[in-house]
Amino acid sequence: MGTAEWIIFGGGVLSLIGWVWYYAALGKRISAEEKKAGRDLTYEMNPYTGSAKDSKQE
Repeated sequence: MGTAEWIIFGGGVLSLIGWVWYYAALGKRISAEEKKAGRDLTYEMNPYTGSAKDSKQE
C-alpha cells in the first residue's frame, strides 16, 4: 500500500474509534441519568446530548 492508502486507512480507523467512543459515552450518560431518575427515560431523552434535562435546568 502506498502513502495515500495508508492515510485513508488511518483516517477511517480514527473515524471508527471516534464513532465508537461517542456512542459508548452517550450510553454511559443515559444509563447514569436513568439510574438517578429511577425509571426508563426512553422517550424523554435528547438523542444528541443523552440528557433528559432541559438546557435551562442545568
